[in-house]
Amino acid sequence: MFKMPDYKKILPHVVAVIVFIALSYAYFSPLLEGKRLEQHDFKTFKGGAKEIIDYREATGEEALWTNRMFAGMPAYMISVKYKGNLLQHVNRALQLGQRPGSQLFLLLLGAYILFVSLRVNPWLSIAGAIALAFSSYNFIILFAGHNTKVIAIAYAAPVLGGIFLTYRGKRILGAALTGIFLSLQILANHPQITYYTLIIVLFFGLSELYFSIKEKQLKDLLVSTGLLVAVVAFSVLSNYSRLSTTMEYEGYSMRSASELTEDESDKTGGLTLSYATMWSYGVNETFTLLIPGFKGGSSAYNIGRNSETYDALAKLDRNFARNFVQNANMYWGSQQSTSGPVYVGAVVVFLFVLGLFILEGRVKWWMLAAAILGIMLSWGKNFMGLTEFFMHYVPGYSKFRTVSMTMVIPQIVMPILAILTLKKVIAEDVDKSRLMYGLKWSAGIVGGLSLLFLVIPSLAGNFSSEYDMRTIAAMSGNNQQVRQMLTDSLIPALEADRQSMLRTDAFRSLVFILLSGGLIYLYRIRGQKMNINLVIGLFALLFLFDMWPVNKRFLNDGNFVSKSKVEQPFTATAADQAILRSTGLNERVLNLTTSPFQDASTSYFHQSIGGYHGAKMRRYQDLINTRLMDEMTMLIGALQSQDMGTIDTTLSNSNILNMLNTKYFIINPNGNPLTNPSAMGNAWFVNDFRIAQNADEELETLTNLELDSEAVLDKKFSGQLSAETYPGSISDRIVLTDYLPNRLTYSSVSSTKRLAVFSEIYYPEGWTATIDGEPADHIRVNYLLRGMEIPAGEHTIVFEFRPASYFTGEKISYAGSVLLILFFLGAVFLEIKKKNSINT
Repeated sequence: MFKMPDYKKILPHVVAVIVFIALSYAYFSPLLEGKRLEQHDFKTFKGGAKEIIDYREATGEEALWTNRMFAGMPAYMISVKYKGNLLQHVNRALQLGQRPGSQLFLLLLGAYILFVSLRVNPWLSIAGAIALAFSSYNFIILFAGHNTKVIAIAYAAPVLGGIFLTYRGKRILGAALTGIFLSLQILANHPQITYYTLIIVLFFGLSELYFSIKEKQLKDLLVSTGLLVAVVAFSVLSNYSRLSTTMEYEGYSMRSASELTEDESDKTGGLTLSYATMWSYGVNETFTLLIPGFKGGSSAYNIGRNSETYDALAKLDRNFARNFVQNANMYWGSQQSTSGPVYVGAVVVFLFVLGLFILEGRVKWWMLAAAILGIMLSWGKNFMGLTEFFMHYVPGYSKFRTVSMTMVIPQIVMPILAILTLKKVIAEDVDKSRLMYGLKWSAGIVGGLSLLFLVIPSLAGNFSSEYDMRTIAAMSGNNQQVRQMLTDSLIPALEADRQSMLRTDAFRSLVFILLSGGLIYLYRIRGQKMNINLVIGLFALLFLFDMWPVNKRFLNDGNFVSKSKVEQPFTATAADQAILRSTGLNERVLNLTTSPFQDASTSYFHQSIGGYHGAKMRRYQDLINTRLMDEMTMLIGALQSQDMGTIDTTLSNSNILNMLNTKYFIINPNGNPLTNPSAMGNAWFVNDFRIAQNADEELETLTNLELDSEAVLDKKFSGQLSAETYPGSISDRIVLTDYLPNRLTYSSVSSTKRLAVFSEIYYPEGWTATIDGEPADHIRVNYLLRGMEIPAGEHTIVFEFRPASYFTGEKISYAGSVLLILFFLGAVFLEIKKKNSINT
């Protein structure tokens, strides 16, 4: 018989949702005024995804390919809607309202589910959700626009909660929750965060294995593990189309090793060591977990007029001083730059260390080990022994860049251990003598470190940054007198402000540590009569007051702009408009007024040979590194000469730019673009070809190739050609007649069989070709373009992109998500039935 729910038990969960909504939109209050957060990477996404989104809106279908970035690449890692996974509807429902308020709500809700799964008091779970969700890194990546990353982090918490529940007695329900939230995390499309989540799970699993063997409960462990393996399979199946397209592309992307033989010592099975470790956390920078301003905070930080830097610059130029201090480089760590530190909170760090003294070994040691590994991996090039081992020998690790991101691991496990510590303290599940011992040591360690840096800040370093002199050089130009003046005044001022920030934040952390320890002391040691919920509420406020002001340093109301500015992030310049008026089908553009391979603004309007993406085609990245940058540098030099003869000669010798059909160069956004008369067009016939023995020879040959008469191809493709030469008539022609991002139609006329080169990126996993409707083979030529034999006569050639990994994968995803949803509904039904039978 069905029984009415116990509303007293439901009430805390309802309150939790209300609190989370209130916190989310209080922090991001400009959303209530109709404003939107301006995010750099989201703006970049809008540029790179413009063609894909336009095609989707026009046809209701997915393009799956775009020619707007890097002369063409799959859209999988840019913007593709995978409709097969039905949990996409759950994902939308869980993100209430407008970003980033909806994302903060999801972070809070996911953390709450985690703590409730750990059998933490719902009211304490609310406090725990605040502690976990308000970690500074979450707000820093929201500011940057790493939207998929923050959603994947949000789902990591309930994935862990489901796993904990599975091994703690509620196998079916725990497995069902794990399956649902793992599917949602994979759906978020940030494999790196999913990978780090699995590292946390691995540590927990090894701990459970050890204690299960020790306590002779291995059978229970195996049953729970088997159930989790099954639901993980369902989660993978529900995302099969996303995973299969991503894995398929990975072998052609820069996340795989280059075929070029240079810099062999830098190579791994994926990214190069130098690229993967470009952003490595400094060893002593780890103290930012406790003291947010330990390394100055941000590379662009508003230090205000009440600063040494303002006073120093105001003596030279007051207006300049006002502008400079709004974006001063306060960061002095070892990374190239940073938007802010990974700060988990002084209260969390204190409770984490306290937990190491009072919690059972089964609870704490695996989390400590996971946190330590995450920290050491984040050091990257500053701890190369461990980094090289993981890059070379740990499966999958070499596919990910920005090793500092492994700080996500301690960011997750430290608040978990902190809340479990509070749970034990509040439940009076630890005797006073042991608690007092732990309080003394944890306050001594964590508070002592804060006090030490407050009193002797020079222990952190000399507060100087190698980028300070670059800043001065940019400000002074060739004026040596101004440079010396700035060196004498600005650098000491910046160093003084950095030291001041460290001392202020060290004092701040010390205060929160003393307040936290004092509250526990009064409640448990002195035995002050305090309501449990009052204690929980006070800790929730401590978490909030600790984290909120720090996060506001890096993401605040000033980062919001009008809705229209976000929806229309780019405005066409005079040069853009001129190109749009005159451009033909699929003619490409190189914008020399930006950093072309780190900017997607050009892609918003044109087919660009540049763009912004962390997983470009491997061979295209090779071209950038070895040829394109050189050709671009030579062209800039020619443009500076202002001699058209020199410019034309340089263009005619720029084989890579020309074969990519780079028709226009933007050299002044407010002027006319430079038109390239040497661009090869969309396709052309060649009379001959050369065979290269390997990638190095292919690239070297390409540099000196006569593009209009010959091509170069790898020896593995030579057997697919039926002739040794392809002579033809001057009247032979091949032209692009119709363009869609995923379908290209050409018309050809030739007196004999010809070899055609198409200025399109070769990607065999989905691109098929037909001649007059009949299937035709095509090969890779000129290192990364397409080539094809065309019979004599008049013909229609069509290239179409229909990858089986997507279309077949969508059907598998649909079936997998149905199975997962049915399993979840069955688990909920069994749980309700079980509770009703207990209450009967």
